[in-house]
Amino acid sequence: MLRGWYTSPVPEIGLDGATHWFGFACMLGADRARVVLSISDPAEVPAALAGTREACAASSFMIMVDDRDLAARLDAALREHGCSYAESTTYLALTGPMVSPAPGPDSLQMTSIGITDLETWARVKLQSFDDTENDPAAEEIAAEVARRRAELPLAEYQLGLLDGEPVAVLAHYPGADDLVFILGTRLPYRHRGIAQSMLARWATATASSRSLIINATDGGAPEALYRRLGFTDEVYWYSKYEFNPF
Repeated sequence: MLRGWYTSPVPEIGLDGATHWFGFACMLGADRARVVLSISDPAEVPAALAGTREACAASSFMIMVDDRDLAARLDAALREHGCSYAESTTYLALTGPMVSPAPGPDSLQMTSIGITDLETWARVKLQSFDDTENDPAAEEIAAEVARRRAELPLAEYQLGLLDGEPVAVLAHYPGADDLVFILGTRLPYRHRGIAQSMLARWATATASSRSLIINATDGGAPEALYRRLGFTDEVYWYSKYEFNPF
């Protein structure tokens, strides 16, 4: 199900790509590519990496392996041939009602935003993910806005407001399989149930979807929280490597 999101072209947001003998490759920008490997033999890694360079005119590559056993098998060969392990991501589906989410402050509002508010959303997202209240650099905000604008045809961005102050963000891909792919709260507003409340409101609003999914860094604190809230069915997983051959 979810694997198809990474192994098929997504023309709605400008992601073209093609299947090759080594896996699916697509350009993420002018000079960066993503490759989901489908090889199973560590001896094939050098040829597969050479194939990625031939298939994509990029100087940096995100290399994905989306099977736990396969990732363990290929890991040493990938590292040996110039790939640096970055992180692993798990996708968890809600298996029933959310389990006792924190209610959050009574004054918390959650609103969907459009292009005109993307800069505010981007600023809160960057502060939340960087664990800082420092204002992000203008170029960081511009890059984040550009990324989110490109995904607007498929994604919905929501802003959490506390007494009118932007304090948290949520982003999801609406659809039969509805996926939250960004959830974050600014440092001064954490431990007040804001993110849990926003997640619960999303789950209520999308309850008619076939599945409700959230992703998180494998083994991290957010994953543990989501599992406690009822997201216990792992429906997809991948490990990610950085490959910079030039």
